[in-house]
Amino acid sequence: MTPTKAKLLASATQMFAEHGFDGVSTRDLVTISMVNLCSINYYFGSKQKLYDAVIDSIVDNVKENFISKIDEYKTKNITAMDKITFVISEFFDYLFSNKISNSMVMILFRELLNKSVGGDRIYNEIKEPLQKRFVNLIIEATDTDKQTAYIQAQCLFSHSVSFRLLQNKENYSENFLKKIKKQLIKNCTILLTSTN
Repeated sequence: MTPTKAKLLASATQMFAEHGFDGVSTRDLVTISMVNLCSINYYFGSKQKLYDAVIDSIVDNVKENFISKIDEYKTKNITAMDKITFVISEFFDYLFSNKISNSMVMILFRELLNKSVGGDRIYNEIKEPLQKRFVNLIIEATDTDKQTAYIQAQCLFSHSVSFRLLQNKENYSENFLKKIKKQLIKNCTILLTSTN
């Protein structure tokens, strides 16, 4: 990727996160990126295609840095409950790592809430397959029905998401992050071993 294209992509990610797609003009993008106005059309074709490239980079980031990591549980000789806590732990670590920026997190979760092409792609390529695997793990660990397992999966993932969206990750101390993670793991056990 050329430096100009990389600058545009980084600036666009930040601007779209802060202002949404409609709140950012091509002039805003080139001003922040300090590139020529023609650069957007040259490298991406349009503002929409630049936004699509931002979504692509987020999807690729999640797949490379989280989805591929959690696949490790398949090779571990551990209980289904331990696999669940492994996935939740990895999800928490990923959300609070330097592998995903605050801007990417904002766009990722905004798109999941909105009905858009970007949200559909994130849902189809990340959320739905991950959710299916996780629901199946819960069913294996607890012998519960699919609907209850789905609700439990949503509850478990939402804890990490809510802490991540409350404020930028830089505002949490390492000690506080450890306490949150420890409580999340405890919550897994409480939620999954309580009576249905």
